[in-house]
Amino acid sequence: MNIAVLGTGKVGSTLGARLTLRGHRVLYGSRTPTGPDRLDHRSAVTSSDLVVTALPGNDVLSVLNEIGDEALGDKILLDPSATIIPQTATEHTGGEVAVRIQTRFPRTRVVKTLNTMNFAIMVDPLTSVPAATVFVSGDDIAAKTVIIGLLGDLGWPDAGIIDLGGIDTAAATEQAGSLYFAIVRALGDARFNLAVSR
Repeated sequence: MNIAVLGTGKVGSTLGARLTLRGHRVLYGSRTPTGPDRLDHRSAVTSSDLVVTALPGNDVLSVLNEIGDEALGDKILLDPSATIIPQTATEHTGGEVAVRIQTRFPRTRVVKTLNTMNFAIMVDPLTSVPAATVFVSGDDIAAKTVIIGLLGDLGWPDAGIIDLGGIDTAAATEQAGSLYFAIVRALGDARFNLAVSR
């Protein structure tokens, strides 16, 4: 697939490198584009079939608004963003980012996933932790099928992927942010995963 990764930080770089390794064509959207694979946000999206918002949750909507409805169209949008209060990085601000994206861009097929873990767990999770669960939320079944395939490319086993249902269920995983940061403080380490045992 042709994939636009918006953001060149740890999340974007980690996901982009693995997706490239698995044969996907990855373009990075950046505020400071340099080189043939680092374009401005809108150009990266226009040249791709699928968009990954590897951005802080507070910034996602403003960046997407700059890109605009026409460029986003009916593309699949994978949103792994988390919204936090940067001063403490321990509290979740809420806001239901994925729901707001879907409401603002009704044609775009938004899927929320990978937002309950550190970037180091997003790829090949079982090399870091003994059990791993990733949640998927979205209204478009076909889009979720594509994203679940990408999760497989990232190294997620089928048994560790749980489809929660519509995009409204993304609010539940987004609000797990406060629990995530409480665990980071308690353990002094972000290499863990919230896993469902059954």
